[in-house]
Amino acid sequence: MEQTPKANRVHIGFFGRCNAGKSTLINMLTDQPVSLVSEVAGTTTDPVSKSMEILPLGPAVITDTAGIDDTTELGTLRMEKTEEVVKKINLAVYVLRTDEEPTADDMHWLGLLKQNNVPIALFINEINAEVDKENDKEKNIENKTDASIYVETHKGLSELATVIGSADFTSKAKRLELLDLLGGLTPLDVEGDQTLLQGLVEEGDTIILVCPIDSAAPKGRLILPQVQTIREILDYKGLALVCQTEELPAMINSLKYSPKMVICDSQAFDRVDELTPDTIPLTSFSILMARFKGKLQDLVAGVEAIKNLKAGSKVLISEGCTHRRQCDDIGTVKIPNLLKKQGYTDLQLEFTSGGAFPKDVSQYDLIIHCGACMLTRREVLRRIECAVVQGTPIVNYGVLIAALHGILERAISPFINEING
Repeated sequence: MEQTPKANRVHIGFFGRCNAGKSTLINMLTDQPVSLVSEVAGTTTDPVSKSMEILPLGPAVITDTAGIDDTTELGTLRMEKTEEVVKKINLAVYVLRTDEEPTADDMHWLGLLKQNNVPIALFINEINAEVDKENDKEKNIENKTDASIYVETHKGLSELATVIGSADFTSKAKRLELLDLLGGLTPLDVEGDQTLLQGLVEEGDTIILVCPIDSAAPKGRLILPQVQTIREILDYKGLALVCQTEELPAMINSLKYSPKMVICDSQAFDRVDELTPDTIPLTSFSILMARFKGKLQDLVAGVEAIKNLKAGSKVLISEGCTHRRQCDDIGTVKIPNLLKKQGYTDLQLEFTSGGAFPKDVSQYDLIIHCGACMLTRREVLRRIECAVVQGTPIVNYGVLIAALHGILERAISPFINEING
């Protein structure tokens, strides 16, 4: 579980008003002091995330967000951060208290989650009355409002949230019950049973992976898509053979039978194409990720826009991770150089990385996105949809590089039925 990439986990966001009990609930569920708990409204500022295992969902990331009624000086900015969380999560937990009526803010945010098709679990914090006003002394009074009655009283809640959980969040007595409740939900846009090599590999197949080791390669390890591909080949009981670019012919010639497929790093596409016989299917890790995470057909459709680029065209190059740029970084160096080499000069290039992605992409003539191995499928689909809805063509690194080298037809041939279908 600890080694599961963040992008492959189920992402669960916790929402509610200030002091609704979100942070207390998260600490109870994780059995750790993940979130700072205080009676001071607005204690949670930026989203706080924690990885854990929630069966049968499996590895998950839970994210605590700022109170949706934050009226502090930075409240507006915090709400923008919370809106970003809404667009990335697969499940939502919305927290209310039995001693407070649902507000217009609550209904607005529940509606926003519903609008984004996020499944919602409504958790009710059952609060004990703590003050005996007649004697002006603090003591527990058993007059809790039952959560089911609370929801029945406010019918709009049950129309938005399909699952109800209730507990005194300061007690751990219901921890396992609430975790079971979460574990039984069906998340949105999760890979599920789909795999990176779905329909491409069978038991006994030999797959050659070409993994160049250059200055941009991480020291002492492979990049995530390469590792995931090797693991999946092993899961299918196939044979994974790994080499660098120039060693590919010797590896092919050493085999009694031709490999089922060659998969390479997109940066080596042109050279690997030259070294791989036409009878052997060839694709790249980036194209595999595009198929796995998003909509390959939309990314292939964006290729036509490359032909229309001219001096002054505005191009966004976006990466899903944040890393130190090297002298031959693919996004900021190699792709711009390749575009220039192909005759696309004097382009206006802009760059984003990590969680940053513009809301308005209509200003761009083309978006070039990375393979998105560090992003959730939901986030990748959101970015593609954002581009398609605004009429902005989008491609990814692998599709772009294959197209510029004139080998796109070969690179997508293993998936041509899916693309046309």
